Amino acid sequence: MLVYIVSFPIILWFMVYMILRKIMPKSINSFKLACDTGVLLWFYACGVLLEAIVGTEVFLLFLAICCAIFPINAIWQRIRYEEVLFTKMFVHGWRLLFLLLVPTHAILFAIGVAREMIR
Repeated sequence: MLVYIVSFPIILWFMVYMILRKIMPKSINSFKLACDTGVLLWFYACGVLLEAIVGTEVFLLFLAICCAIFPINAIWQRIRYEEVLFTKMFVHGWRLLFLLLVPTHAILFAIGVAREMIR
């Protein structure tokens, strides 16, 4: 199961989306909730792939980089608007993390496959 989580989080994300779509009446809400849960899938998958490529444990560094998105988003929200709503800031940061982790996973996966083919 670990190999599938690391290699194919999109399949698990799609399964979560399909389950939520059957449960929830509005498909947009199920998509948002699937994206929110998908952050956990892609965060774990990117962390494992990064450790496999680098060869050392860099999970805490990866966690720190991902956590830095939230204060950067707060500063950006403060620049754009007068008032910062922390609930909106957290949701925006969480969804921005989703948008950053999906291509990061694709890049790390391609690097890992290319590296194994070279060996």
